[in-house]
Amino acid sequence: MNITRKFKTTTLVLGLAFLGFSCSDSNNSGSAAISGQVDDGNQKSVVADGTVVSAAQITSNGSVQTISGTEVDAEASGRFDIAVDAEAYQNIVVQAKSETETTMGYVGTRVENGSSYTIKPINFESTAETKVYSELVASGNADMVNKAEIEAVVTSTSAAAVNSSSSESARIATALSNSARVRAEYFESEFGSEADAKMETVVNAMVDAQTRLEAQLNTATSVEARQQAYATFRTSFTNAYLNAEMEASAAAKIIEMWGRVFVNSTSNASATIKSEANTQVSLLTATVIDAAVQVEMEAAGASQSSVDAAVQAGVTLKSEINAAAGTMSEIRAAFEAYNEEVKTAMENDSNFSATAVITVDSEINSTAGPKSTFNSSIASTVSAELVMDVYSSFFSSIESSVESNFSGSDAKLKAVTELMILINTAS
Repeated sequence: MNITRKFKTTTLVLGLAFLGFSCSDSNNSGSAAISGQVDDGNQKSVVADGTVVSAAQITSNGSVQTISGTEVDAEASGRFDIAVDAEAYQNIVVQAKSETETTMGYVGTRVENGSSYTIKPINFESTAETKVYSELVASGNADMVNKAEIEAVVTSTSAAAVNSSSSESARIATALSNSARVRAEYFESEFGSEADAKMETVVNAMVDAQTRLEAQLNTATSVEARQQAYATFRTSFTNAYLNAEMEASAAAKIIEMWGRVFVNSTSNASATIKSEANTQVSLLTATVIDAAVQVEMEAAGASQSSVDAAVQAGVTLKSEINAAAGTMSEIRAAFEAYNEEVKTAMENDSNFSATAVITVDSEINSTAGPKSTFNSSIASTVSAELVMDVYSSFFSSIESSVESNFSGSDAKLKAVTELMILINTAS
C-alpha cells in the first residue's frame, strides 16, 4: 500500500475561475445586460435617493475605471439594469454611487454581448470581494483563484477591514494565490494526467455553488435566509471536491492544505481578518474531514454505533469552531477533542485493535513524533513545494506506523491510515 506520491511542480490554473453568476441569452446582441440590486447587507428595502449605478472595468494594474454611457438610476427597491459592450470591456465591475458612499460588485465571468448576467447584492461585502479581485488582476493571478474562494474567505465581518486598507485586500489576494499553487501541486501529484479534468469538475461545481448563492442572496428577505444561503454554500464548496470522482480523504487533504496555507499567508493581516480566516477555513476543513472520516470508518468495517459516534463528533466540532469566534487556540482544541472522540470510537469497536489504535496515535503525538515535526515545519510555510514536502513526510510517517501496528487487508489498512491522517492533520 502506498498512499503518497512524489510531489512535482505544475502550473494548474483555473481557466474558468471567475465564472459564477447566473447568465442567460438576451435579444440585445449589441451589449451584455447586467442586473442586480443595491443594499447594505441588511435587506433595506429602499436605497438612498440619487444612487447611480454604472459599469466599470478593472484594468491590468488593478484600478477601476468607469465606462461612460452606462449610468442608470437605481430603483427605490435598489434594483438596477445596465448594459455594457462586452467587445470593448472585460473584468466588469458594477459601481453604486450615492452622496455618501460608493459600493461595488463584480461580474465573475467573461461577459458576452447578447447575454444577461445577475450579480449578488452590492454592499460593503461585495465591495471588499471586488477589491480582492482587483488585486488578483493586478498581480496577474486572477486565473488561479476561483471566485467561490474569495466568497468563502471574505465575509460581512471582515469587509470593513478589507475596505479600509489596500494592503489588506492585497494580503488576501496573495494568500489565495499561495493556496491555489498548493492545490495545483497536490492535484498534479495525486491525479497526474487526470489533474486538469478533475480541476475543471471542481471549478464547474464551484460555479454552480456561487450561482445558487447569488440567486438566494438576491431573494433573501431576512438575516436568517442569508445565513442559510451561506451555510448551503459552504457545504457545496466542500462537495465540489467530494463529488469530483476523488476519494473523500483526498478532498479533505486538499481543503485542509488550501486553508492552512491561506491562514499562514494572512499572519500579518488585521485581527479581524485573521479571526475570520481562522473561522471560515476551519469550518470548511471540519466539514470535509467529517465527511471523509465517515467514509473511511465504513471502509474500515466500523460498526454503525462507531460511525454514529463519528457523526456526532463532527457536529460538535463545527459547533465549537463557531463558538471559538476565530480564536486559533480554541479551534485547535476543538479539533483535538474531535480526534479524541473518533479515536475512542475506534478503540471501543471490535473491528479495530484498541491497542494498535492507542499505539499509533501515541507515536504520532509523541514529543518528538511526526505531528510535532509537522506542526513546527508547517507553521509559517507558504511555498507550495515546501508545503508538499512537509505533508508528504507526515503522511508517510503515519502510513508506516499503521502498517507496523495493524493487520488486515490492504483496503482496511488504507482506510485506517486515512483515518489516522484525517483526525491528526488539523488537530
